[in-house]
Amino acid sequence: MRKTLVLAACALLSANAALAQKVNTNSAAYQQQAGAAATLKANEASLKKGEPQLKVTKTTTTTSVYDTSMRNKKGTTDSVIVEQSVTNAQGQTTTDGAIYESYTPSKAARTNENRMEVSIAAGETYSFNKDTRNDRYGSNGLAGDVNMLWHISPNFALGADYMMLHPSNKTHNRDGESRNYDDIYLHAISLAGKYTLNAWDNWRIYIPMGWGMMNARMKTNSDAAKSSQDKWGTGFYAGLGVQYDITASLFAGLEYRYTYAFISDKDLSSYGRDKDLQYHSAFFRVGMRF
Repeated sequence: MRKTLVLAACALLSANAALAQKVNTNSAAYQQQAGAAATLKANEASLKKGEPQLKVTKTTTTTSVYDTSMRNKKGTTDSVIVEQSVTNAQGQTTTDGAIYESYTPSKAARTNENRMEVSIAAGETYSFNKDTRNDRYGSNGLAGDVNMLWHISPNFALGADYMMLHPSNKTHNRDGESRNYDDIYLHAISLAGKYTLNAWDNWRIYIPMGWGMMNARMKTNSDAAKSSQDKWGTGFYAGLGVQYDITASLFAGLEYRYTYAFISDKDLSSYGRDKDLQYHSAFFRVGMRF
């Protein structure tokens, strides 16, 4: 009986000890202590593997600059393209760019911006007209011109032109009869045009043209008599010219003109053959555009 009581007491004590241990395991203090121990163990294992690494946000930026230059008859365009690519820590890439552009007009373009043109010209003129005895009225002489044009477009201009042609006098003596052509003048006021073939070049080729009123005067004297007569009529001129743009405002060049006046030489002297007056002229021209 005594032995049985001893065994029962031992069993009761064991049960109380197990219950106490279970209560301690479920307590917050125990759980905190166990968690700290597990974390320490895990960190020690990570350190042996070279971990943990410090976690940071990584951003990669790439910048590209592209320079391009384009040139044509109107000018030069310089473009700079700045492109930036940004890659964030998640591997996403964003690309953005900006274009910076500058334009430099060519000399031809700057010239074409100036619409008004004023020029003067001087040169030499010659006429193939002959009298009834097949002698020319004059030899090479002076020629002058002034014109003012408005450029409607880079290729075409319209305006007014004044031209003076003055062949030198001629003297003839046939069959004992002396004939002197003392003065031969042609004055022309015309509606003028100018067509430029290559309006986007510094060397320009153009066609001058005009139609207007012309006045011719001729003074003659011979053994028999003297005369001085003039006549009005219409006429035109056309030609070919080349000019160089020294600057955007200043130019110079050479010009040829053929002039036809609907004025008969029989109205200017008693030696006329009833032929209209015709002239060939060469000019050196200088002018400005503004």
